[in-house]
Amino acid sequence: MVQIQASIKQCIAQIIQQNFLMQNIFDEILSNGGQVLLVGGAVRDCLLGRYSLDLDFEVYRLNLKDLEKILKKFGPVSFVGKSFGVLRVHGLDVDWSIPRKDSSGRKPIVEIDPYMSFQDAFKRRDVTINAMGIDVHTLELIDPFNGLRDLEEKILRAPDNIFFQQDPLRLFRVMQFVARFKMNVDDSLSEVCKTIDISLVSPERIEAELKKMFTVSKNPSLGFQWLHDIGRLVELFPDINFDKKLLTTLDCLAQTTMNSTQKWFVMWGAILTH
Repeated sequence: MVQIQASIKQCIAQIIQQNFLMQNIFDEILSNGGQVLLVGGAVRDCLLGRYSLDLDFEVYRLNLKDLEKILKKFGPVSFVGKSFGVLRVHGLDVDWSIPRKDSSGRKPIVEIDPYMSFQDAFKRRDVTINAMGIDVHTLELIDPFNGLRDLEEKILRAPDNIFFQQDPLRLFRVMQFVARFKMNVDDSLSEVCKTIDISLVSPERIEAELKKMFTVSKNPSLGFQWLHDIGRLVELFPDINFDKKLLTTLDCLAQTTMNSTQKWFVMWGAILTH
């Protein structure tokens, strides 16, 4: 626990150091009665001792209008998605949002609620290791679904299996998490992923997840092996024989010093010519 607290402290210090306005924004929100949580993958990376450039903050106890007013003190503000309660200050590569819940369906009804419980707010996250938050002032870890335990035990679980199915792209996110973090998938989540309908997921979104697996992971073979284990590899890649030779080749290419673009093209070349 001492190590975790040290990682959290270092992570928040780095955020403030890299973005000189951040401490002032945090303090302004706090002085107006708000609470700022770093959320999502940046928390996961922090606990792994890594610094993430992908920063998302959820602000509690302030409505969207008041948050916008505060942020405008630090520069022009634009909405990434007004209906989703996500704002950006120009010049800062940071998302600011109000906690929300989404209903099911292709066009979900979004409920923005600054007084939502952490459990309800984090329930919409894909897996528990991404369903944690860090209070930027108290440095407290908010972990309603035991994401830290799952991170330590290398287990991928969904905070809620029913909610997980509302975004079929999450099948591919699990795939690349398996490869990137060398994690095992909880049996109940694997069962969900065996039958989740991915027919409406756009090729562009699938490509983005594959690119992460190819360019960030050292062992993309693990993601393909998991797809095989749940019976979906042939369905997704019907004309490709992912035998041991090809999987070994992909892992070797992933561990070279090529840049991301080079890896992406070379690895696809290896797959398509196999």
